[in-house]
Formats: sequence, structure tokens, C-alpha cells
Amino acid sequence: MRAVAFLTLFLLAARIHCAAEETAEASATSSFPDRSGAFAGVAFGSTLENAREQWQLEELEGASVPGDPVQVFLREEESHVFGGIRVREVIYYFLRGRFYAVGFSTPDTRQTTILREALELGYGAAPHEDGSSRSLVWPGQAISAQMLVDSRSGEGKMLFFSNALQPEYEETLREAAAKTAAGM
Repeated sequence: MRAVAFLTLFLLAARIHCAAEETAEASATSSFPDRSGAFAGVAFGSTLENAREQWQLEELEGASVPGDPVQVFLREEESHVFGGIRVREVIYYFLRGRFYAVGFSTPDTRQTTILREALELGYGAAPHEDGSSRSLVWPGQAISAQMLVDSRSGEGKMLFFSNALQPEYEETLREAAAKTAAGM
């Protein structure tokens, strides 16, 4: 009888612990880009004007050729600490005046590992990997992520991008490639 009571209490405590962990995970990932559709308070697909209401953006000179539909910006006031990691320069991409993607890098293996585990938690799955395990992709419902990892330095290059704008972005790549090939 005592064993049954102990087992019942143990199972109840384990169930409460699991429920608390699930609640903590859910609240920790509720602001995750694929769930919120936003990064740092601005929704992917927002106009440049709307983003400028929230962010102090400075266009990155020399990042685009004249007529390029992609504009590249930095944020002046940006913190380079996201939760438990330190990142390097954060770059914002606007496709025809709409917030398309955000990219940043991690400086070393530890920061890259923490970010990878955070992405697995946020997306709820391990990434798709290419054959070399250099490129990791987390397909999301609204926002997907891609990470390139330098195996020697441990540096990670991260990009969150809008699935809705991705086909349009890929078309601009094909147009730019054709223009480049014709100009060589």
C-alpha cells in the first residue's frame, strides 16, 4: 500500500514537472519568429516606413547595386545580445520596400551551439542538413531559418526569412544572375 502511494505521488510530481517544463518552453518560444511572424517587434512583410517607426535604420552603403530590389540596413540602437547569446552585426533586408529577412552571425562554437539548440526548440525539430552538414535549414510555417556553420572557427551565419516573400526574392536572384552574365 505504501509503495502504491509513493508511486502515485512520484507519478503526480513527474507529471507536474513535465507540465511546468512544457509551459516554460511554450512561453519561451511564443515570441519566436515563426510563431510571431516578427523579429524585434516588426512583422515580416512590413513596409520600410513601418519598420522605421520602430527601428532606427541606416542603409548599408555599397551593399546593393543601383536598381537592386533588395535594400540592406543596420540598426543603430541594436543590442547584440539575444537572450543567452552574443551575435555580431545584425543586417536587415527589405525586398521592394518590405521586410524580407534578418541575418546575423555568432562568433564561436559555443554561441553557435546555443543558437542551434534555440532554433530546434523554437521550430520543434532538428534542421534539414545538406550532405556536408554545413547548411542547416529549419522550414517554418511563416518564417524559415538557415544557418551556415564554419567547422574550423565555429562561427555561424544565421538568416531568418519570410516564406511569403521567398519566391519573389528567388526571382530577383535569377534576374540579377542573368543581368550579371550578360554584363561579363
